[in-house]
Amino acid sequence: MEKQSAIVVKLPETFNAAGARRLKRELKNKMSNGTPRVVIDLSKVKNIDLSGLEALLNCMDEVARNDGALQLGEVSAEAATVLELTRMDRLFHKFPGFSLDAPTVTLSPEFAPEQVPAESPVQLPVVA
Repeated sequence: MEKQSAIVVKLPETFNAAGARRLKRELKNKMSNGTPRVVIDLSKVKNIDLSGLEALLNCMDEVARNDGALQLGEVSAEAATVLELTRMDRLFHKFPGFSLDAPTVTLSPEFAPEQVPAESPVQLPVVA
């Protein structure tokens, strides 16, 4: 029986549009041969936005189209909360597990020119 290895992707503390683009690029390069086995490590993720969530879904879709498997590795409390609130945690548990003797891809934070500085908070009127 041939042992299959996995691609481990360690996501940065902030997983946003820039990180989503890098994830897509890196996985496209790594998944070129055979059936992909992908583990997404969310242990360092503190902030994840809509683009990050979409990237996880797109990754799951791409892996499934290639008859591969995807699972979440370690998940930070913040990432787990977002996944539970969006019910995405239920999607990832449907994939089979596998051993983790695999090459690792670490996505470092990338500062994109599209990042907009945060606006000052808006004070809403109190209604009694």
